[in-house]
Amino acid sequence: LSSAVLLGFAAASGRVVLCMDADLQHEPEAVPDVAASVLAGTADFAVGSRNMGGGGVGFEWSLLRRIISQGATLLAVPLSGSSDPMSGFFCLSRETLARGAGTGINARGFKIGLELMVRCDCRRVVDVPITFRERAAGESKLSMKQNVEYLLQLLDLYHFRFGALIFLLPLIAIAIAIAALGVAYVTIRLA
Repeated sequence: LSSAVLLGFAAASGRVVLCMDADLQHEPEAVPDVAASVLAGTADFAVGSRNMGGGGVGFEWSLLRRIISQGATLLAVPLSGSSDPMSGFFCLSRETLARGAGTGINARGFKIGLELMVRCDCRRVVDVPITFRERAAGESKLSMKQNVEYLLQLLDLYHFRFGALIFLLPLIAIAIAIAALGVAYVTIRLA
């Protein structure tokens, strides 16, 4: 899917490009709102967000689907500045897209919006409330393979954004926790 989006953006002739699901989970009526801040030049990237006031999901999701979505979102929020970095409904300018040239944009997978937010160094990200609708046609492509690919994509994006230091943080946290436990043990033994 990501490669198709990038090919479409390359073929487009406008100064602004927009991506949305063709299965009508994203309402076409929301296009002007999602595009407005990018067209006005006040945002690098606009996201149609389910996760803000005025947005939401317009049908009943299973508990498992909600857990997967919320967990995936929490993992990506530090990278994006968006309340819905998983959204496939987004808009950016060609100028912003050009900033990603040569950064190794991953054209595999489904989360091309997140990939572009990070690789194109989008600092001014605007969330626009949308209602995510039940699919009018087709079926979900979400699978365990896609979940694993998403986690690998996240590792790559965290490394890109924060460098090798990001991989040292868990080790530092563990060392601090061990030291704190050691201090607590010694304190208790001496008391």
